[in-house]
Amino acid sequence: MSDPSKSDASGNNGRAKPRATPVVVNPATATAATSSLGRNLMRSLVRKLSVFAVLIAVMAVWGAWQYSRRQAVESESLGDYRIGGRAVTVMVVEPDVALEIGAGLRRDYTVQVARALAKRFEQLGYETREVAARSDEERFGQTTRVSDRHAAAQYQTQTKQSIRDANAPVLRVSLQDLKFDGHTVSEQNYRIELLDPQNLQPSWRATLTWREGRFQSIALLWNLRKNHLPPPLWDSLADLAIARMRKDGVIAAGSTIH
Repeated sequence: MSDPSKSDASGNNGRAKPRATPVVVNPATATAATSSLGRNLMRSLVRKLSVFAVLIAVMAVWGAWQYSRRQAVESESLGDYRIGGRAVTVMVVEPDVALEIGAGLRRDYTVQVARALAKRFEQLGYETREVAARSDEERFGQTTRVSDRHAAAQYQTQTKQSIRDANAPVLRVSLQDLKFDGHTVSEQNYRIELLDPQNLQPSWRATLTWREGRFQSIALLWNLRKNHLPPPLWDSLADLAIARMRKDGVIAAGSTIH
């Protein structure tokens, strides 16, 4: 008798295996598919580049607008006293000094603005002298002891007498306020007042504003590309103050900086 397993094996071996049907690719169809894919990729790239270009343009316009309004001045006349003679006293009102470990450096430029303003008056031909409006005891908050309060009061008396003796117009420069955007200073406001040296009452007042915009660096890069670096804020604010003083008649309109 024959073995069934052998019979099945021989039957399977003798059966013809099916052949794979060849796939015929149309060259025209393949070329069209590749071309369509390339066009889609190109359209997507063009759209992304267009969006990016529009975003850059918007940021540039916004930065230029912020840069154009980075400084401003508002003024008011409070009396008839004006700057006469050829001497000016610049009184600096320095803010409190923070001694806490986490306070960091003071982020105002009151002293720099005052010195830049004094320099402009020297260039106009005036003799200038700088006076601190507050004693060290006041600035450091050391007024708890009687001796410190006495020293602060004595300093104020001596300063007022010195100003009266000089009898020169007084420009008092002080920090009005700082505005923050998170932990970053976004706006600085400085006050300049013209005082009568005999009674120290203001007859003219101006508020100088400096703003820091998020996209101003784009405008700064444009100025650097033109090999032109803008002046620091204290110089810009001093020039702004001098221009407003001329306009308001605080100083002679024809005075020029040498």
